[in-house]
Amino acid sequence: MVLTGQCLDLIKAYRTQLIALGAVVVVVAVAVLGWQYYRGYQRDLASQDYNNALREYQEGRYQEALESFTSLRTRGEPPYDALADLYVANSHIALDQPAKAVEALESSLENDRADFLNQVRLVTLGLAQEMNGSCEEAVQSLSRALEHPGPLRQEALLGKARCTVQMGKVQEAADAYKAYLKEFPEGETVEIALRMQQLEGRSGEKTAP
Repeated sequence: MVLTGQCLDLIKAYRTQLIALGAVVVVVAVAVLGWQYYRGYQRDLASQDYNNALREYQEGRYQEALESFTSLRTRGEPPYDALADLYVANSHIALDQPAKAVEALESSLENDRADFLNQVRLVTLGLAQEMNGSCEEAVQSLSRALEHPGPLRQEALLGKARCTVQMGKVQEAADAYKAYLKEFPEGETVEIALRMQQLEGRSGEKTAP
């Protein structure tokens, strides 16, 4: 009874402070719940916008897709903003605008991350640079892509070989195609076989006395 009386006296003495503290706790709890609801709502909107933009891209409406993905990209809602980066570049490529694709990818490239998404960025960047006639830069991007884990090694090796041919480096091009076929023997086509024969012939001419 004495302890209970002391607790009641303490509550009476600090009633104003306790009421204020309780109000603060309620405000914080409401703010946290409100923020969680807001973030969930924003993620749901981003998911819907991403699916709509992806549908436009798959249906070949590349200009509409470009506008939709650009809008989604600026919202900064992960992971949809990172995916939007790639589709902005691919939309530019589909619209035959490789220079704009290069610009979009270079601004979003994460140099310090060795993951699948960065490999996709680098391969897409390399192919856009190849389309834009910048083969030296393309070889650098594709070489960097080969340092990252991911399923696009085949595209990176083949793109690197094509660009080396365009740069006139006959022996390096032949070695690049050999490296590609060694890792992906199932990827040999008539075109690649003929190209290798031409490269080996040109390489033989250069080394002949």
